[in-house]
Amino acid sequence: MPDLQKINHDKEMILSTLRFKGPSLPVHIAKALGVEPLFASAMLSELKAEEKLKISDMKVGSSPLYFLLGQEDKLENFTQYLNIREKEALALLKKNKVLKDDTQTPIIRVALRAIKDFAIPVKVRIDDEVKLFWRYFSVNDNELRNSVQQILSHSLFKDKGFEEKKEEKKEEKKEVKVESEIKTEVEEKVVENVLEKTEIKTEEKKIYDPKEVKQKVARVKKIKTPQEFEFVKNILSYLDAKDIEVLEKLLEKKKEFAGKIRIDSLFGKQEFYLMAKDKKKITETDINLALQKAQSEKMIAVILSPGILDKNAEEHLKQWRNLIKFEKIKLS
Repeated sequence: MPDLQKINHDKEMILSTLRFKGPSLPVHIAKALGVEPLFASAMLSELKAEEKLKISDMKVGSSPLYFLLGQEDKLENFTQYLNIREKEALALLKKNKVLKDDTQTPIIRVALRAIKDFAIPVKVRIDDEVKLFWRYFSVNDNELRNSVQQILSHSLFKDKGFEEKKEEKKEEKKEVKVESEIKTEVEEKVVENVLEKTEIKTEEKKIYDPKEVKQKVARVKKIKTPQEFEFVKNILSYLDAKDIEVLEKLLEKKKEFAGKIRIDSLFGKQEFYLMAKDKKKITETDINLALQKAQSEKMIAVILSPGILDKNAEEHLKQWRNLIKFEKIKLS
């Protein structure tokens, strides 16, 4: 029979940890208690059933965050785990505080439904019709009421047929278009002048090459390509030298790369989730993050780094050695 006193003590430890650290993953709770993540998850589920804590809809890897009532604002510390559309919707909602659903783009409407930790749905009855609004989680009832009234007043103002403003806007757009066309013609003349002047100058030197001149003009107009990070280039070169195929690039930063790779093994082609970090020391947090990302993709994780594992990371790696591999690499 389980020791009820020990269970109650562990539950109180979990609550204390959340009070101190704020929203946390099961692996963080397990570490604080010194127990297996599976046991920590079971305890967290019990506390959720007892309504002593809450679970986020947002996922970090494949795991939700556990937090206490009143810590909702601290979930914003994890918004980097939202996708790009969800981030756009969150930024729009945070700026406006309240949004009317049917005036948003389809992409934003879908994203608002996905960010349940931050976007609270509110149904407002207008005559015999019910309209859906979204409020930012920290907006109180008075702010909500005022914002909805402003939105409805603005909508009513627009519906009364102020066509003159619309026509003005159309004319403005037309003017901009004409300006654009004129600007293009001017640019073409400038290019022609450059070619003519170059021809005159080069004829005097007797080294005229029309192809070279056009190349120079093209170089001036060439759009810059996205920045290529040295660390990412070195990692890709390392993988290529090892005959490791890169299936998909998921993240490229100055000192970090993540992607899906495929390696030929004795048992055929094997796919892995790769995380590469340019750090002096790989921490337990790095190990946990790689594990979560890999598990969400149903893959084994591989970490590459020119650095070494710290003590905690080394011990954690031993526990999960069948699901994660680490290799210290030397980059040029």
